[in-house]
Amino acid sequence: MKKENYKLKKFYKIKSSKVFQKVYSTGHSVVDDYGVFYVLPAQDQTVKMGFAVGKKLGNAVVRNHTKRLMREIYRAKRPLFKKQVHVIWVARKRLVTANISVYERVFNRLATKAGLW
Repeated sequence: MKKENYKLKKFYKIKSSKVFQKVYSTGHSVVDDYGVFYVLPAQDQTVKMGFAVGKKLGNAVVRNHTKRLMREIYRAKRPLFKKQVHVIWVARKRLVTANISVYERVFNRLATKAGLW
């Protein structure tokens, strides 16, 4: 029996602060009560996403838990994207206390508003 690999590869994440700043400054934003998507069309043929949770939202454990849930939703939904884009998903305070189903609804709503599928 083959074991499934549910890890999001680094190739699909935005890690560089230069790329983060480029997406923030030149991309357009899509806003929700639970989070914000900053979207910038990409030159390469991949969909990449960065995750941001500010220090005001909680301590390191809370922030990392929030980012882990955000990454999991993105990992599951990434094949549905039709456009090659760079996206930054910024969490808001209400998202920190939400359960995983709310994360999925928020992601779907923001992706639809941004026209990513």
